[in-house]
Amino acid sequence: MHYTGQTFRPPREAYSPLLEVTVGCSYNQCTYCAMYKDVSYRRAPKEQILADLRELSRFKDRIDRIFLLNGDPFILDTEDLLEIADWIYEYLPNVETITCYASILDIKGKSVEDLKRLRAAGYNQLYVGIETAHDPTLARIKKGCTQEDEYRELSKLEEANIDWICMVMTGIAGKEDSFAHAEETAALLNKHQPLSVSPLTTSVHEGTELEEEVLRGEYIPLTEGDILLEEIHLLEHLDLKPRALFFGAHSYNTAPIIGRFSEKEEMLEKLRAVYASMTEEQKNARLKRYGY
Repeated sequence: MHYTGQTFRPPREAYSPLLEVTVGCSYNQCTYCAMYKDVSYRRAPKEQILADLRELSRFKDRIDRIFLLNGDPFILDTEDLLEIADWIYEYLPNVETITCYASILDIKGKSVEDLKRLRAAGYNQLYVGIETAHDPTLARIKKGCTQEDEYRELSKLEEANIDWICMVMTGIAGKEDSFAHAEETAALLNKHQPLSVSPLTTSVHEGTELEEEVLRGEYIPLTEGDILLEEIHLLEHLDLKPRALFFGAHSYNTAPIIGRFSEKEEMLEKLRAVYASMTEEQKNARLKRYGY
């Protein structure tokens, strides 16, 4: 298998084969991200993709799901994505789901008809890093979209019947806008119901614009207590389908928790119990997160 630089995939894809179809991130301007700073964005060569699929075909009877790398393969043109799907089915005929990271900007470049064609070709789940639906924060972190964009593009996924999994960054709005960020993000998700919500605690990585904001005093990371209060506030305001998953189990998170929304009250009780058990020193601490 061919991989360029460090690869990244969601925790839920731990057992999915990873197929590199792009290198890096086509946008690569978010202020908090250092994931793809050492590679230039490009499409992987056809010969490489086919060679990797031939290698995976040894296990074709056991593969029904595949995750495309890297940062946002969904930026590729619809015809390119359909061609990649054809290659996948040639070597892995049992695949039922082709999934990858997709930004709001990636979706924006596709019509509803494009999305329906991609859905029919197996692109039936996407990982969308919303991070926040709070407009001032979206602008500050240079996400490249607005709240209005998020509502419009997610409605296109809904119309095309493409399921999506949402990443949210707790702490990204700072202390002053913490609860507004949680409430406006919850409102977006309540409108365009994701299969799963994955809250991820904001980390300040070296060499990022966010680190420069911290050094200038323009962004003050939340304390551990405030991060947990924001996650509780987010969960309180979410009203998702009973089978939707709350996947708050990233290693960055202060109190890892996983549960269906049918268990929402039980999850809230656990998070509130963790907060109540924290000492003032623990609540006021600001811990450094490493890696991704």
